[in-house]
Order: sequence, then structure tokens, then C-alpha cells
Amino acid sequence: MQEGKGKALVACPTYAGKQYSLQPWIDAYHALTYPNKAAYQVDNTGVSTAYYELLKEQGIDCTHLTPWPDWDRSFRRSWELILERAQALDCYWIYSVEADNIPAPDSLEIMVNMALYGNVHLVTHAYPMHATAARASNIPEDSWYYHELGCMLMTRSLLERAIEEFEEHGNIVSAIFNSNERYMGGYVKLTNRFKVGHLDGYEMSFQNLGPSEIPGLVMPTPQMPEDYGTQLPPVLRGAE
Repeated sequence: MQEGKGKALVACPTYAGKQYSLQPWIDAYHALTYPNKAAYQVDNTGVSTAYYELLKEQGIDCTHLTPWPDWDRSFRRSWELILERAQALDCYWIYSVEADNIPAPDSLEIMVNMALYGNVHLVTHAYPMHATAARASNIPEDSWYYHELGCMLMTRSLLERAIEEFEEHGNIVSAIFNSNERYMGGYVKLTNRFKVGHLDGYEMSFQNLGPSEIPGLVMPTPQMPEDYGTQLPPVLRGAE
């Protein structure tokens, strides 16, 4: 593993249904104490490029992707674009922070230091279910925590290998974890080391992509809130 800290690309795929969390995500990015960083998002909104234009207006380096109907192919291409941007900027680290996740200001610095100390290529931090989904399912919000792309630090070399071997796994999350295990990249799994907010906004989360075809990757939400997809994101309301 490279000596020193290296540049980090803070990145995620996104779409217009996450507009409610855009400004908090931007604010959280700027609040990160890790100094050597850049931000990048891939908009895969299928119905419009308006959100892509909004991202540019907000100063976010971004690309628009016309998605496939399914999650797997769309996310593969999104992460190929993230990798290409990391290569162009010579980023050693990729900090995956999903569009509705808000990690603490010191989160990136903690995770990089942990990766360097442990000489590992993958670090994750737990983040909770959406509170409204937990209430709708009548289960405690803290009964399930994710350890995936919402708050994940990986080396660029790990993402390169995962994309090279994507076809074997069929899903970018599986490809990352399985490639890391195959090549003994090392893995640190953090819980409650710092706060990771998972912002609610199901009322704007319209159906944009079909689900992953690979079962068991994430906990299926037993019951979606009644207001799921009932409001158009502001950026799309002009098209009504």
C-alpha cells in the first residue's frame, strides 16, 4: 500500500429522487477534515437531465448516464465512470458516500488512517435504515445496519480489480467484496466510530431503476412508507 495519505475522490451514483439530500451532501463534503479530496457524482436519472444540470449549477463535478432498466448494469457503468474520474485525478482513495448519507466531518480522515494502519484496501462504517422505512415495517431503526456503498473507503486499485472481474459476480457490491477477499486486500468494519446520518425522503424517491438481480445484498425493506414516490422532486416539477 502506498505510503502517505493520497488524494481521495468522494463519489456516488445519484438521481433526482435524492434532491432532498443534495445540499446536506455538499455541506458534508466541504466539512470533511481530510484536505486532499475531490467530489464527483454520476446522475442516472432516466426521465430527465434536469438533475444533472442542477448538480453542475451547485458546483459538483458530474456526469449524466442514461440508465439501463436494472440496478446492476446501471451501477456498473456508474462505477466505471467514478473509476475513470479517480484515474484522471490520480486519486489513491475512493470514498463512497451515497447521496442520502451524511458522514461526520472526521470520517474520511479516520477511515484513511485506519486503512493505512491496518494495511487494508477496504474500510466500511455502519449506517442505519431509513427511519420512516423502519416505522412503516414496525421494526426498530437500529435493528439493521448497512455496511456497503453508503459509507465505504476503498483503494482505487481495488475498484479497478472489481470492475475487471465484474462479470464473474454480476453486481458491483459483490465484485468489490469478493475481489478484496480473493486478493487478500484486508477489510476493516467500523461501527459507531463516528456518526453517519441516513436522510429520509421516500416521498421523492420515485422508481428509477429495477432492483438488483443478485439476492441477499441488502436487507429488503419489509414495508415501504405510504408516501413513497408521492411527490416529484422540485427539479422535475417543471415537467408536470
